[in-house]
Amino acid sequence: MSPKIQVVYIAVTNGPKTHELCARFVGTWIAYPPGIECELLVCCNGGPLPLETALLFAPLDAKFLPRENDSGWDCSAFQDAAGQSDADMMFCCGESVYFHRTGWLLQLAQAWSVFGPGMYGCFSSHSTSIIQKIYPHLNTNAFACAPKHLVDYPRVTNHQERYAFEHGPDALWRRLDRKGVPVKLVTWDGVWGKGDWRKPPNILQRGDQTNCLCFCIHNDRWAAAADRVKRTWASYSDKPFL
Repeated sequence: MSPKIQVVYIAVTNGPKTHELCARFVGTWIAYPPGIECELLVCCNGGPLPLETALLFAPLDAKFLPRENDSGWDCSAFQDAAGQSDADMMFCCGESVYFHRTGWLLQLAQAWSVFGPGMYGCFSSHSTSIIQKIYPHLNTNAFACAPKHLVDYPRVTNHQERYAFEHGPDALWRRLDRKGVPVKLVTWDGVWGKGDWRKPPNILQRGDQTNCLCFCIHNDRWAAAADRVKRTWASYSDKPFL
C-alpha cells in the first residue's frame, strides 16, 4: 500500500522572485508529473499570496497555509505544516525547487517502501567546518520524512537554528540516524546511505547534475559557475565523511 504523501512547498509572500519561482515550480510539475498520487500544500511565508500568484497553483488543486514569515524560514514552515498533516510522508520543497524528469516523487516513495519511513534527501554535501559547525548533511531544500520527525525536532526559531537543523552536529538527520531511522540520498540511479552520499555521478555539484531528482538554486548556481569555481565548490562537498 502506497503511503499518503503531501508535498509542502514554500512561497515567500511578495518575495522579489516568488511569482517567477512559483510559475517554474508549477510549470515543471505539469511537464514532469510526480508519478504517484499526492496532495500539495503551499506554505505562504508572510501571509496570503497575491491573487495572481495563488492562481498559478490552481491546476494542481493546491491548499494554502498562510503564516508569519519568521526567522526560521523554510524549516519552521515545514514544522508548522507537519503539525497539521495527516500524511505518512511529507516531501518538503524550498521556493527554488523545480523538476526536470517525470516520476521524482515516485522515486522517493519507492525508497520509502523498501527501507521504511525515514529521511530521504535529493541533495547531499560532505562539506565540513568544525568552527562554523557545518557537517555532512542532506540539504533541506528538498527532502522527505514523516511529519512526526519534524514535530519532534526542537522548534526552529531563527536563522542559526535553521542551519543547525540542516547541517549542525545535532541536525535532524543525525537525530534520526541515532534512533536507527533510515537516512538516505535518493537519486535516479539508486539509494545511498550515509558515507556514500557523494559517490553517485551527476549529483549536486558534480557533472551535469541530472541524477538529482529535482533542481534548486544550488544546481542553478553550479551550472552558471566558472570551472575554477566549480572545482572549489566540489572540493568542499566531496570531503571525506565526518
